[in-house]
Amino acid sequence: MEPDQPHPAVLKPADWTRNLPRAVYRGLKLLTPPESWFQVYDLGHGTFALYEDGQYEESISYLLLGAEKALLIDTGNGIGNLRQQVRALTSLPVQLVLTHSHIDHVGSCYQFDQVAAFDDADGLARRTAMLGYPHEKARTYIAEPLVRKPFPRGFDPAAYCIPPYRVTRWLADGEVLDLGGRSVEVVHAPGHSPDSICLLDRGARMLWVGDVFYTGQIYTWLAGGDVGQLVASYRRLVELFPAYDLLMPAHNEPAVEKAVLREALAGAEKVLAGAGGYTLLEGGRRKYDFGRFAFVTGPA
Repeated sequence: MEPDQPHPAVLKPADWTRNLPRAVYRGLKLLTPPESWFQVYDLGHGTFALYEDGQYEESISYLLLGAEKALLIDTGNGIGNLRQQVRALTSLPVQLVLTHSHIDHVGSCYQFDQVAAFDDADGLARRTAMLGYPHEKARTYIAEPLVRKPFPRGFDPAAYCIPPYRVTRWLADGEVLDLGGRSVEVVHAPGHSPDSICLLDRGARMLWVGDVFYTGQIYTWLAGGDVGQLVASYRRLVELFPAYDLLMPAHNEPAVEKAVLREALAGAEKVLAGAGGYTLLEGGRRKYDFGRFAFVTGPA
């Protein structure tokens, strides 16, 4: 979400913590103490989820280990020391890949030397994000209702900002990232944002979907969001079903069964067709609720 938009809490229930702890995590292997800023879970196949359950975005970054390199997917809000946490898990060279350039995915990019992002046709929003976000904009994300755990040691709320970062590699649709004995494919999937990508690991049978899908409120009202493009992206990802079993969203829950994506496709098609009921939110936005997930669109 972009920090210059209306306060994000208008789209999040005031009692957002009521869903915590989420049931899915009880079946996963926790590697860090529960009170740590990053709750790190071992997902198998040399794959780890770094979950920020202390802030309302519930951002999830992922670390994938190959024989020669590690791949880090997204960097969350920049509240905890992500580089330190990654180094506790691996000494391999780390390639960071961004699923897209919204603030809650780029918070710790500045801590990494190798940063890759998708090179979409326009790229203005992404290149703006690379300049970082000053405290005046970033502080929205650490307002009292949106943080439920003590800040990590060394974090200064009064100085919180998103420092600038540099993209060192521009990715293309269909490009393959080789980690040594493990490869990950880039799948362009716009709809939430023009630069949104998914990352497919056929060997581990996992698909990282960024904000293209997650269990929660999926936004198409932000700059560059488009329901029609989201429908097209869902159709493409459903066609790829033979290549993966699990969705790895960037928020709330990892390891989501792929079957829910068919439901998301059907729901998005209804929204696109103007069918189905909705709840009117602040600013004229519309929320179409389908149970485990919902779509929030801009004003009609």
